[in-house]
Amino acid sequence: MSSHRGLGVRLPPLLLLLLALLPLAPSAPLAPESGGGEQTGDAGGAEPQDYGQPGQHDVGGRAGDGEDAPLASSLQEKSEEQMRNLRMAMKYLKNLGYTETRNDSSSMVQLPSSIRKMQRFFRLAETGELDAATVAVMKKPRCGVPDVAAYNLFPRKEKWDQEQLTYRILNYTPDLDTRLVDDAFARALALWSAVTPLTFQRLYDGEADIMIMFGRGEHGDGYPFDGKDGLLAHAFPPRSGEGGDSHFDDDEEWSLGEGKVIKTRFGNAEGATCHFPFLFEGVEYTGCTAKGRKDGMLWCSTTADFDTDAKYGFCPSESLMTFGGNGGGKPCKFPFVFLGETYDSCTATGRKDGYRWCSTTEDYDRDKLYGFCPSDAMATSGGNAEGAPCVFPFVFLDDSYDACTQNGRKDGKSWCATTSSFDDDKKWGFCPDAGYSLYLVAAHEFGHALGLEHSQEEEALMFPTYKFTRDNPLTPDDIAGIQYLYGEGKGGKPSQPTKAPVAPPTQAPDTGPKYEVCKDVKVKFDAIAQINGQVYFFKNKMHMRVTHPGSRAGRPRWNTDVWEGLPERVEAAYTEPSSNHTVFFSGTKYWAYAGGKLLPGYPKSVTRLGLPAELPGLDAAFYWSHNKKTYLFAGDKYWRYNEHKKKMDADYPKLIGDYWNGVPDSVDATLAHGGAVYFFKDFYYQKYMDRNLRLNKVGVSLKDWLGC
Repeated sequence: MSSHRGLGVRLPPLLLLLLALLPLAPSAPLAPESGGGEQTGDAGGAEPQDYGQPGQHDVGGRAGDGEDAPLASSLQEKSEEQMRNLRMAMKYLKNLGYTETRNDSSSMVQLPSSIRKMQRFFRLAETGELDAATVAVMKKPRCGVPDVAAYNLFPRKEKWDQEQLTYRILNYTPDLDTRLVDDAFARALALWSAVTPLTFQRLYDGEADIMIMFGRGEHGDGYPFDGKDGLLAHAFPPRSGEGGDSHFDDDEEWSLGEGKVIKTRFGNAEGATCHFPFLFEGVEYTGCTAKGRKDGMLWCSTTADFDTDAKYGFCPSESLMTFGGNGGGKPCKFPFVFLGETYDSCTATGRKDGYRWCSTTEDYDRDKLYGFCPSDAMATSGGNAEGAPCVFPFVFLDDSYDACTQNGRKDGKSWCATTSSFDDDKKWGFCPDAGYSLYLVAAHEFGHALGLEHSQEEEALMFPTYKFTRDNPLTPDDIAGIQYLYGEGKGGKPSQPTKAPVAPPTQAPDTGPKYEVCKDVKVKFDAIAQINGQVYFFKNKMHMRVTHPGSRAGRPRWNTDVWEGLPERVEAAYTEPSSNHTVFFSGTKYWAYAGGKLLPGYPKSVTRLGLPAELPGLDAAFYWSHNKKTYLFAGDKYWRYNEHKKKMDADYPKLIGDYWNGVPDSVDATLAHGGAVYFFKDFYYQKYMDRNLRLNKVGVSLKDWLGC
């Protein structure tokens, strides 16, 4: 193993302690810059363009083409990153039970020991240092219940005495239709009742065993949430008082895990959910749009092709409806009067929880009628627009944009303006992402509410960090734990949980490929890609996935069980971040998928991308976040594709050996992951740090990537 660790410098414990005491130096701004409490680590400000980009060099130090490799990070930037990671780690270790004292000075002395405890729990190399793998795990979204039982703020080892339990939903998130929230919680509880004697009955008033609520920040239990991402939810174990209560952070984007779920109103689709992407007048839309309407109302198609099916509905907005409150679901009435002031839009004024509301009459002071405003279908997070929705088209640096963009940012995040011109108004926010599956997070938290602790099995539902799956999330480890507390279910084979209201993608067959990758010591992979935060390794007709380098690979699955219509063999693949579409190449065609669904109009010829018709196929592909370009490899040549302009850059192809220092003249697969670019050839790989693309490591794929 290389001694060069993920932070660039191996820090001795004493230096770690000193760094912890240093104030953070101001960091170079990303753009658009976030302001006002946005939880991304961006600095304040509002300018979206990147700074200091001239003078870029080619890979391997060659001058000329100018965009293939941005400048290396400065030493100051690396030091700032180390200090940010250190402070994050100390908070993580303290809040999640790995530090035995709440005293800051004592906890710093314990830091290496605390890091080793955390590494041991997650089955990482026990270095006692903040190496890349450790920091990556700490930054993953997760449950807020501590991992270490001996220091658990939510005491464990308790169970309910009765088998008939009750639950009550105290409030709702604006992110999902209330019926979808009800269904998600019911299905999550059904998972546990299917394998135990437990039953769950919903109450609509009074005290229930499991009280469910959404909240933000400090929400009344002494364990505040931390804003978007980070800690998603927490739950208390069985006991009197708050025992069993389950709380969900409403600063998260709650969904069914595969993008915003938008249930339409009115139109002609009878309340069906939006279908993203959809075609309208030959243009593909990945979100609600006002195109084709004079009244500015946002709408969507409920099928893949509006031009053919003409099925549509309106996306939720305060002009159509409210929820909760006492206004009977009526739409907002603008302007309205509250405490003598006039309001032209939803407001959080008068509330401590930050929820946006409006009056459903023109005078709240007189009528006292109100409702909560739904999350706009294109509501933003972060930025400086206080959650205002995207406005399309908008102008940025004199160019017009009809969709979210990553242009102007170094971190690859998609953003939009919330007025028609960013250049004039400087108002912006981050675009909606895939969100977190309320069903999966709730199933995990209800496990705690029933008495389970966190599992060390990475595939288990009760593993601390979030991961999305379409499969039944319960593993033998989860079932063994819950049946240890309550016994097996009555009546033999458990019934299946209630199905989701949205038809799920095709499920994998009961018997997958009989392939043991760790025994194939000279394995060559056909393609490798990062999809939904996990790394997928494609071999013949199947694939395996890992959550991070060195973690145990999941069981093999047939490609077509996940991506219906995909050819038997995948030759190259990558995910385009602005749309989150995964692109697969095989022969002279390419396929694009949103989740497990093939987009309309695919497959297409690779000539549509600007590749030559005589090209028999690609070897590898990856998207490079630093210049927003996609690199395509075939034989000893490579091409560079501009994702923003949707065309191939001029003067390509080029020879790999002329611009990629030390990379083989032909490669099997490539991957951009965790701040590095990996080239795979036969059974080994080469790691290049993607700021300057200097060779950082050579390793064995099976050992370092698939946990063999």
